[in-house]
Amino acid sequence: MSTMLNIIVTTDAHPGKRMTVLNPARVPALPYLASLVCFLLVVGTAIFPLGAASGPPQIISQPANVVAREGEQVSFLAQADGSAPLLIQWQRNGDVIGSGLSFTTDPVTLGNDGDSYSVVVINGLGTATSSNALLKVTPGIEVAASINRSSEVVLYRGWPLVLEVALLHPDSFQSNAVPLLISATSGPWFNALGIDIRDVANTPQIWPLHPAPFTNETIQLTADSGARMLWWLTPEQTAQLQSGDFTITAILNTTNVTRAGAWRGLLNSVPVSLSITDEPATLTPVQEEQKRRFFADYALLQGDPVEAQKQVNALLTAYPTNIGGLTYNVYLQEAAGLFDAAFHSAEAALDQVALQSPDATEPPTELLRKRAELYQIVAPPFVEATRVGEQLLLGWSGYPGFSYRLEASSDLRGWSLVTTNFSVLSNRFSTAVPLGPSPRFFRVAR
Repeated sequence: MSTMLNIIVTTDAHPGKRMTVLNPARVPALPYLASLVCFLLVVGTAIFPLGAASGPPQIISQPANVVAREGEQVSFLAQADGSAPLLIQWQRNGDVIGSGLSFTTDPVTLGNDGDSYSVVVINGLGTATSSNALLKVTPGIEVAASINRSSEVVLYRGWPLVLEVALLHPDSFQSNAVPLLISATSGPWFNALGIDIRDVANTPQIWPLHPAPFTNETIQLTADSGARMLWWLTPEQTAQLQSGDFTITAILNTTNVTRAGAWRGLLNSVPVSLSITDEPATLTPVQEEQKRRFFADYALLQGDPVEAQKQVNALLTAYPTNIGGLTYNVYLQEAAGLFDAAFHSAEAALDQVALQSPDATEPPTELLRKRAELYQIVAPPFVEATRVGEQLLLGWSGYPGFSYRLEASSDLRGWSLVTTNFSVLSNRFSTAVPLGPSPRFFRVAR
């Protein structure tokens, strides 16, 4: 007596469809198919009743090459025909990985660059194998995490902890970079960021991290601008943390985002190494600098620049030539509108770099750039003069909020005030003075 074997096969294209696969006893020309069916049931490869045509299997549409960014999921598609039933297998680099007329990968890594994907279609009359589709993986969004400005941190209990996560466009500084929209599944964009904290035993930790109050629903990554998110623990909270070694990883997960045009993928930062211990009884100069800078950062995060300045002043009182303290002072003074003081602090910091590191190939680029920016603000304006009838129109580029005075001299030795009342358009200052019978020199001072 012969038996009929029925299988329920569910696919994306044919959900829950019942079909007759085969009766081994009634197909004497294909005695191997009975064992093949059993094998298919074990490995989970599906059989599809796609054969609109009769005969050996055919690949109607070949899978195409794909270029993807690191972290994205990639789908490969194919179309096949031939006498039913059809066995369809997807292979990656020759290994079976799935079934169906389409296959979607897990989030790809740079290690997947160069992988080849193909589809194999089998029925009782033969086998057809597609051409290889190549996967090219380019660098993805950079997820950079740091604690108190470092990726390897020793944190003394009772010191504040500031965790920063930055997202940078993979094509930063390239003029043709395509903007990437970052969105969360719900709420502001930073809801797509997760923080994973683990101890040396790989046990997840739950810390009461405070997020910065961002409200931007979405954010656009461009070649010139990224995204930044901060969390913190108060000094009182870090005092309660257990001593030991930990790793902290930031995770960007937008795989479930449905907003049109938003980037979808999964990426992790390089883990930050954190060691928590008790503060030593006596701090070295380096530790003292770290402490004051950490507390200054925390004060700024809380919106208290006065407390931040107190911390830096305390550091410079103890160590007047500390380069870190002098540099921090530059930014605090600039933010307070004390541009002259900030410029002199930048010069003092660069002088100490030259004294303390005479063998350095060049001074810190950031500090040089900041000094140049400040010089443009504090330097004496360059005055341009244009005669208009019986008047002289004087103009110069200035800085909004600065007080300027126009002075005149007949001999370049004694100077007298002409006016402090100027017309201002954007950053352009101007005034008109009448022409006189005698030569006069003019200058602008602050």
